[in-house]
Amino acid sequence: MLKFNMSTVKLGKASCPVNKKLGNGCCTMRTLYLFLTLIFSVSCLRFRVENLKEEILFRIPLGQTNESFEGVVVNQVLTNVPLTIPNSSNISAMADNKQAVIKLFDRNGRLDATLGNPDFKSVSGIPHYPFRFGGIGIVAMNEDGDLIVQNRISSKGMELPQGQENLYKTYSGSFSTQGTTVLPSFLVQISQKGVVKFMLGASGKNSEPFRYIEFILPGEGEKLFVYHRIAEEMRLSYFEEGELKGNLKESGLDVFASNDAKEYDITLDKLLPHPEGEYVLGSFSYYSKKDKRFKFRRIFRFVFDSKSSQMLKEIQDPSEILFSIRNNGEFYIWETEDGGNAARLQVHDKEGNHINNKRIPFSSPRGQWRETYTDAFDNIYSVRIRAGALEVYRWI
Repeated sequence: MLKFNMSTVKLGKASCPVNKKLGNGCCTMRTLYLFLTLIFSVSCLRFRVENLKEEILFRIPLGQTNESFEGVVVNQVLTNVPLTIPNSSNISAMADNKQAVIKLFDRNGRLDATLGNPDFKSVSGIPHYPFRFGGIGIVAMNEDGDLIVQNRISSKGMELPQGQENLYKTYSGSFSTQGTTVLPSFLVQISQKGVVKFMLGASGKNSEPFRYIEFILPGEGEKLFVYHRIAEEMRLSYFEEGELKGNLKESGLDVFASNDAKEYDITLDKLLPHPEGEYVLGSFSYYSKKDKRFKFRRIFRFVFDSKSSQMLKEIQDPSEILFSIRNNGEFYIWETEDGGNAARLQVHDKEGNHINNKRIPFSSPRGQWRETYTDAFDNIYSVRIRAGALEVYRWI
């Protein structure tokens, strides 16, 4: 609290207080008032909350026809909704695993094209571009509109083993990129007209397959980031034009060799790349070795192919999690509010200082809303299921 000691101020005429050393007291008090107002304004600005508004981008019809997205309902829950719905240049991509095709929809939900299964019965007037996928996993799109498709295979070729045709969890309604067993996979970069650019493995073009892939993030230009697991450790690999540029291996991170590792069990939450590949943010949870309870979470900055790190932030609340990184270096920490009916994104600068807040107010009923996610271009999206359609919103 600010305290003001006015006992040393000498007053002149009663009609206008005057500090004989400073001159006109009215001007001095006015200046002091403006100065304090500025301080309080800056303080309020630091903790202000910007309420974001929803803008609908896509409305994709749910149905049983080839022109729609066929939803799989288990216990009255739509189970085959992916965590993210990629979009670029007013086109969104949805995988139809049952028919091994990818459907491209425009913003009005009209089918624009399909690609995949050569035996697919195409819709009259809608172009179909054949490509024989095995099991379609994660689908992403880069800024040029090319698709990056996780193409699962088995040791016998492109056919899935018995029982693996359903790659979705059947109880929560969330999308599983893993299935019931981990199948090796390649990433196929393919244009919206079915022209294959290259096949990408864990070490680059035409190399050994990936095993488990957690997420794929197309960055700026031809940059691509893949967060995956090899030999029971997580790894973030950085590719450009199909060539491996660098990676971070969980076992090589210096966080696990720090003095804190003697007192705490440290687990890796996630690794998130800056969209330009400049650095990586890693989130780690610390648990007491004595009682196994969560103690705090820390966020570190790394660079590819380096073991050293810089700590940016310590978080005491286990519900606050690292969410995404912006192009300008700011990063978001996700905080659930209002019993899950809203989310607050704490905005931090690149040094880890809390500088602002953004609030996402989910309109009721909350159960219609699914995943919220970002892309490499600072867009924030949410998926919603409403009135027989799958809707994609952008928060602005």
